[in-house]
Amino acid sequence: MLAIENLQVRADLSSSDLLLDGFSLTLREMDVVGIMGPSGCGKTTLLRTIVGLIDPAGGSIRYKGQSPQELGWPKFRRQVSLVPQRPVLWDGTVYENIARPLRYSEDREPHDRDTVGEFLAKLGMEDMIDAPASTLSQGERQRVCLLRARFMSPNVFVLDEPTSALDEVSIGRVERMFNRMIKGSFDTAILVATHDRAFAERFCTRVIDLAEYMPAGKAVTHD
Repeated sequence: MLAIENLQVRADLSSSDLLLDGFSLTLREMDVVGIMGPSGCGKTTLLRTIVGLIDPAGGSIRYKGQSPQELGWPKFRRQVSLVPQRPVLWDGTVYENIARPLRYSEDREPHDRDTVGEFLAKLGMEDMIDAPASTLSQGERQRVCLLRARFMSPNVFVLDEPTSALDEVSIGRVERMFNRMIKGSFDTAILVATHDRAFAERFCTRVIDLAEYMPAGKAVTHD
């Protein structure tokens, strides 16, 4: 589904210093691949490069055999979708935040309130469908962003520290939601950056250590 070859990543393209050099990954259907590494190694920058928010310094990214340029960036980003660590919500209610993106997708209608309500209940957010997004805690906002991504149904979910603001109970609920989704779809994969090794070992089918792709001598602080 996603083939990355010899990717070179810089935090700033005006700099000659590489964060990561030669990163390669083949992501297949139903894969759940974890990205781990010491603090400062470039986990977030790598994910942002993969989805096209940062230009790579070298290498290639292909989705089902096509580059983002060949496929077209809007279509690529609908299929390879980033959920950032810091939740971003619009003004309005929880339901409006979940339903609104669907109006911009091809051949889709917003999900009905009952369906959204059922999923919110599974994430421990019963009766919050009409809550203003501005009143949510950080953990609640993170769960809404993850659920919004789930409803948009990209083929490749790119998750940046998806459990960083969640307690153990909420982490378990999020894991179950994505596990059910992966098992129910043969055309979906997940790439997730995390510092939580226990979560990675439970949730992921394999884990990549970014330390292997760091240039020699790069100073970092270990988690």
